[in-house]
Amino acid sequence: QDVKRRMEEAGFDLLICQDPANMCWLTGYDAWSFYTPQVVLLHLKSDTPIWIGRLVDVNGARATTDLPADNIINFSDDRLHHVELHPYDEVSEIIKSRGWGSDRIGVELDAHFYT
Repeated sequence: QDVKRRMEEAGFDLLICQDPANMCWLTGYDAWSFYTPQVVLLHLKSDTPIWIGRLVDVNGARATTDLPADNIINFSDDRLHHVELHPYDEVSEIIKSRGWGSDRIGVELDAHFYT
């Protein structure tokens, strides 16, 4: 895959995509949810990306992607609009649980709605 080759050239093990166009290009995900926290994780050593978003958007991920069920993950909705908690807290836990916590991580800092 061209993306993985470029990740490797840039020295990244894991890419966190938030841009809806890039999420769609990597997975096929296409839904009207760009305004909420959502990500696609792409790791050099993983064959399949991981989609993470709201529970209400899980069916959209199932309908528009070919991702296996284990790679479609929802975060807890109580983290939305919470003063002390954020969905990315769970994203970071997922990253750590897969053993990627100390990997070199690239993010799309220019993606709209990136928080």
